[in-house]
This record gives sequence, C-alpha cells and structure tokens, in this order.
Amino acid sequence: MRVTQTMLTKTNIGHLSSSYQRLSTLQEQLISGKKIQRPSEDPVVAMQGVRYRTEVREVEQFKKNASEATGWMDLTDSALNEVTSAMSRIRELTTQAATDTYDATQRKAIQSEVGQLIEHIGTLANTKYNEKGIFNGTKTDTEFVSMDGLRDYLASASGPVDGVFTDGDPTGKETESIQYEVSSGIEVQVNISPLSVFGPGTFQTLKKVYDALGTNADNNGAALSGMLKDIDEMVNGTVETRADLGARVNRMDLNTSRLEDQEIIAKTVMSDNEDIEAEKVIMELKSYETLHRAALSAGARIIQPTLLDFLR
Repeated sequence: MRVTQTMLTKTNIGHLSSSYQRLSTLQEQLISGKKIQRPSEDPVVAMQGVRYRTEVREVEQFKKNASEATGWMDLTDSALNEVTSAMSRIRELTTQAATDTYDATQRKAIQSEVGQLIEHIGTLANTKYNEKGIFNGTKTDTEFVSMDGLRDYLASASGPVDGVFTDGDPTGKETESIQYEVSSGIEVQVNISPLSVFGPGTFQTLKKVYDALGTNADNNGAALSGMLKDIDEMVNGTVETRADLGARVNRMDLNTSRLEDQEIIAKTVMSDNEDIEAEKVIMELKSYETLHRAALSAGARIIQPTLLDFLR
C-alpha cells in the first residue's frame, strides 16, 4: 500500500487529537476527584454510584431516626427518675407522719409538701420532647394530665379521678405506641404506657395519702402506715418501667453502633466506585504529557517540510 504525505499527516493529527482527549480526561478527573464526569463515560460506574448513594442516604436517615428515638427515651428515663425521686420522698414523709409523735399541725405541714410533690409528678407527666408530649400516647400535641384537674381532685372530697386527665378516662393509652424505623425493617417503640406510671391508680393512691395527712390527722398514724405498701407498689411499678425502657435504650446503642459501621462501609464502597486515586492519576497524567510531547516532536519530523522551513 502506498503511504502518502497526506495519510501520514491525517494519522498523526488523529493520534494527537486522541492524546489531547486523554489529557483532558485526566485533568478533569484531578479537578473533580471523580472517575467519570458524565454517565455516558461509564454507565456501570454511574448506576453503581446511584445505588451506593441511595444506601448512604438511607443509612444517614436511619441514624437521624435513631438519634431522635434515643433522645426521646433518654428524656423519658430522666422524667421517670424524677418521678421515682418524688415518690420516694412521699414515702419518706409518709413514714415520718405515721409515727405517733407527729400531731395534726406537723402532718398538715407534711401534707403541704406532699401536695407539691404530687403536682410535680403531674407536671412530669406532661414532659415534652421537641414540642411533643411523651406520655400521652399518639396524642403528642396535648398534655396528658390537666394540672387544674389535678388540683381540683386533691381539693375535692371524692371527685372522679378521670378529671385529672386532659382526655378523661385514659384507658386505651397503654396500646398506643410510637415507633421509629431505625434500620431496614426494624422499628423500635420509643414511648411507654403512661398508665404504668401516671395511671388512675397512681393518683388515687397519692390522694389517699394526701387526704390522710389532712383529715383527722391526729388519728391517722395507723392508716398512713397501711398506705406504705401501696406507695411501694407504685414505686416498684415505676422502676420496672424504667428497666424496660433501659433495655430499649441499650438496644438503640447497639443499633447506632451498627449504623455507624454500616455508614463507613457504604461510603468506602461508594468512594472506591467513584473517586480517583490521585497519585495514580497524577503519574498517568505525567506519563501522557511525556508521550504527547514525544508525539508532537515525531510528528514535526514526519510532516513534509514546506518552502518556508528552508527560508528561515
């Protein structure tokens, strides 16, 4: 086959164009840090990138859900801890008032403190997390206990306990659960049954103690002693609720740790799929620059000189 000067020139220009294109690709990779700039460059890498990014975003959302769920349960545990302290203080005061050495005046003073502790327990029942009530089942926008209703109940001789609660009879709240999805297909309940701590039985027991400290206070030592068992059951119920909540918190800690590991793995795989190895690309770019200069030099010798080259 006859090779002409024109063929040599076209071939040389074609190779130089390819070399420029490769240099441009390497420079874009260095600037962006990514293997491809457009999906058409490598559809497989592009599709895998979409899948890996989706997985990373999913894990990040699960981490947010887990963080909010943990915050909810931590606040619940803190509130229950205060409830336990208040109930324990009521028991301590009841034990003091049950002794025969206390008269009506002293028991009245204790009644005043017990009344404040009962109101404090009612306030704790309305604890909110991110403006959401944590003890009112799924009705997070309303308070569980009506503070005015609680005060009226304590002041009344035999008022109905349902008046303590904002929605009246709280029966059914124990089945209302709030779930957070903390991993694919895994949901965790973050709330507790309010009836286990703030149910009608709790406030009925507290009212009996309160009334015993004020009515016929001189003769109620034996009656107050008999109420200690009810108070103990109330405290024990709160402690058991905290234990169940603590088990869920421990599970959330394990889940959060697993999500952090999963996020690291997902981001590593995504980086391996999309990101360049800078050192490798720099070496390749330098190599191509050397080859490109050599090609330019060879091309200059191959292309036939013109008359102007001899007139220099």
